Amino acid sequence: MRWRMVGSMVAAAASVALGVGRDTTAVGAPPTPPRLNVVVIVADDERLDENRRMTNVQRLLARRGVSFAQYVTTTAECAPSRATILTGRSPDHTGVVANFGPHGYASFDERSTLATWLHDAGYKTALVGKYLNNYTLDGDHHVPPGWDTWDALDSVPEERYYRYTLDENGREVAYGRLPSDYSTTVLTRKALGFLSSTRGPFFLYFAPVAPHLPAIPAPADRGSIRRLPPLRSPAFDEKDLSDKPWRGRFVRSFTSGGVDYELNEVRRRQLETLRSLDRSVGEIVRTLRRHRLLDRTLIVYVSDNGFLWGEHRLGGKIWPYEESIHLPLVVRTPWNAGDGTTDRHLVLNTDLAPTIAALAGVRPGLPEDGRSLVPFLHGRSRSWRTAGLVEYRGPGQLRRGGPPPYRAVRTRRFVYVVYDNGWRELYDLRRDPWELTNVDGTPRYAATERLLAGRLARLAGRPRLTLTRVSDERSAVRAPSSPRARARSEP
Repeated sequence: MRWRMVGSMVAAAASVALGVGRDTTAVGAPPTPPRLNVVVIVADDERLDENRRMTNVQRLLARRGVSFAQYVTTTAECAPSRATILTGRSPDHTGVVANFGPHGYASFDERSTLATWLHDAGYKTALVGKYLNNYTLDGDHHVPPGWDTWDALDSVPEERYYRYTLDENGREVAYGRLPSDYSTTVLTRKALGFLSSTRGPFFLYFAPVAPHLPAIPAPADRGSIRRLPPLRSPAFDEKDLSDKPWRGRFVRSFTSGGVDYELNEVRRRQLETLRSLDRSVGEIVRTLRRHRLLDRTLIVYVSDNGFLWGEHRLGGKIWPYEESIHLPLVVRTPWNAGDGTTDRHLVLNTDLAPTIAALAGVRPGLPEDGRSLVPFLHGRSRSWRTAGLVEYRGPGQLRRGGPPPYRAVRTRRFVYVVYDNGWRELYDLRRDPWELTNVDGTPRYAATERLLAGRLARLAGRPRLTLTRVSDERSAVRAPSSPRARARSEP
C-alpha cells in the first residue's frame, strides 16, 4: 500500500493499517489517531532454537502477537543483515555484502533508512547498541542522519561485554570491568531512559551484542545453566559427509579431542548471555506499560543471523544451512487479531522496513525489495512469495572455515545453493529437515532442480544458471551420489 504523507490522508491510512477507528461525529475536524510507536530489538547471532528459552519473548511478545515460523535472512552475516533490516533492501542493493572491507559499512548509504524516514515524519528516533560492523573503523565517530539519540557501540571489536566504548551522541565514553558496566545492562538502561523521556511517536532500535561470542554472561547468569542437554540434531557432527561438496576440507569431529567440551561451553555461554537480553525485553515491556504506551507500540524481536554449533561439522555462520539462515521473528502488536498465532509464510528480513513504514504511515525513501507484513499481523492473508533469495557475496571464507560466495533459493520445502566455484547443494526440507542428504544431481530431483535453477536466476536478476558441473583440481569434482541420495525420491 502506498502511503502519502499529506495531512489527514496519513491519519486515514494509518487507521486502516492499525485497525483503529475513532468517532468522527464531533463538530470540526476529526481527531488524528495516535501513530504507532516502534521498538525493534535485534539479537546478535541468536539461533531459532535458542529463542524458545527466552521466556519474556515468548510470554510478553509471542503470546500477544505473531511468530513467523519461516523467517529467513538474506545474508547470514551481521552487517549485511542489519543494513537490510534498516532499509528493506537486499545486500546487493545496500552495497553491504560483508562485515569488513570496502563492501561493508563503507558502502552503506546512511542518507535513506528507517531512521531518516521516520524522523522526517516527526518520530523521535534512537539507536542503542550495535550499528554496523566496521562503523568503529570507518564511521569516524559520527552520528548518521535521522537519529535523535545515538548510543552506539564504538569499540574494536564491537562485540564486547566489558571494557568497551560507546559513542553517545558524538561523544566517546569508556566503560570498565565493574558489574554495572556489563554492556547489556548499560544499553538497557539507556533504552529505558529514552522510552521514559520521549513524547510523541518514537522509534527505538535496541541492539545489544548478546549472544555473540565471546558470549560473556552477566554476573547473575554465570553458571546458571548447570545441566546442558546434548544437541539432538542428527546434523551435529554429521557422520557421512560424502554428499557435501566441500567434503575433505572440514573433517574434524566435534566429539573427539575435547572439541565437544569446548562447543558445549560456547553453547552454555551463549544461552546464559541471552538471559540478560530476555530480562531487557521484560523491562522494556514494563516501562511501556508503566507509561501507558504499550497499547500503541509495536515491538519487533529478531536476530540478524544464526550460528552453527557443529552441525555438518561446521561452526560460525554465513553458510546457507538452516541453523545459519532460519531465525526467530516475533512481533507484538497493540491489537489482538493475531495474538499467540504462528504465521507460516516465507518472510525475509527485507520485509521488516516496509512493514514498519506502513504502520507508521510513511513512504520509504528507497525502492523496497521486501513487502509489508501488515495483513499477517492482523490475521489476514494475501498473495505472497513462494521463494526467496539467500546469498553471500563477500570474500571467500574457505580458509577460515566458511563458504565461498554463493547464491541460493529458499522455498518452504527446498533450498538450492549454487556456489561461485561450481559447488551445488539441494535439500528437501520436508523429507530431510536436517540437510543430511544433498540430492543435487540425482535423477529423481532433476525436474525440481531445473525449476529451482530458473527461479534462482530470476531472483538474482542474472541469466539462467546452467546445470553443467564445474570442476577444479581439489573440491568441485563430484563423487558418485551416495546411496542415501539415490534413495530419495521427488514426490
